[in-house]
Amino acid sequence: MSTKVVIISRAGEASLPTASAKALRVRHEVAFAKRHTAPSHEEAIALLRGAHVLATTNVTLPVLDAELLDALPDLRHIVLYATGYEHLDLSALAARGIGVTTLPEYATNAVAEHALGLIFASATRVHLANEKARGRVRADVSLRGVEITSRTLAVIGVGRIGTRLAGLARGLGMRVVGVDIDPSAAAVARAEGIEMAGLRSALAEADLVAVCASTRPGVPPILGAEEFALLHPDAFVVNVGRPVLVDQSAVRDALLTHRLRGYAVDEIAFDADDPIDRLLLAEGRIIQTAHSAWWRDEVLARGAIMFATAIQAAADGAPVDVVAARVELAGSAR
Repeated sequence: MSTKVVIISRAGEASLPTASAKALRVRHEVAFAKRHTAPSHEEAIALLRGAHVLATTNVTLPVLDAELLDALPDLRHIVLYATGYEHLDLSALAARGIGVTTLPEYATNAVAEHALGLIFASATRVHLANEKARGRVRADVSLRGVEITSRTLAVIGVGRIGTRLAGLARGLGMRVVGVDIDPSAAAVARAEGIEMAGLRSALAEADLVAVCASTRPGVPPILGAEEFALLHPDAFVVNVGRPVLVDQSAVRDALLTHRLRGYAVDEIAFDADDPIDRLLLAEGRIIQTAHSAWWRDEVLARGAIMFATAIQAAADGAPVDVVAARVELAGSAR
């Protein structure tokens, strides 16, 4: 008996390598839907009627509420072209016999390199120098930066991305201190030669902090006012996790009172129309990169192959990289 697979993405059939799409059709019924937004409830029912496997990106993922799932009794697996899955209720899906596969490895190197890029930009103020050369920055705004060699970098979350970043940073002569509440992640990091410490201890020693942790719904930010108070005033923080991992109000306060030198986040988290945010952005003390860390040629090529492999495995009844509901803890590895 063949499995019905529905693939929803911006690229449609082009989201898979041609050979992979052809191979998938040998044994299974496959339908592609090319969309730039998530389908509505009614559209999702029409698209997914009779589907056993849904493969999609986060952008095109329909709202998987009880009403929709009730209308899709045949659905057995979801393949998500993404690393993060905190927006899914895994327990509710599992209760219906629906599994979830993600792509945990497809963008690891790109995101780690992006974190390093944010560290360089924060320390050198190269982003601001470019804007100043174009006449977009006031003449009195300083371009003075710092060197990062021999500095201490605290990496919060030493999963795949954090561990990769640690390796890159050590290659540049930085001292790296890792932080992770997940014992297995901490053990792997130690085996990789990463010095581990508690959060407070690491922050007290850090010149730079990189947040690479996963997000858990309902869990407070890892970094708030109390944690910023542990940093020295010339420290920088970069966040390639979700914005909610860092308290934005605490960031503003620390920057405005000169208890933090700079903050960078891979998202659009601050509002250029807000007068305080506009000031901090104009002075280059906040960098935000619009969730672009993964947007690389190599990631897209690698991701298409991994997406196809995961879809084929799910359709064949042997899914890979299946995620499960986990204990809601802050700061675990990403």
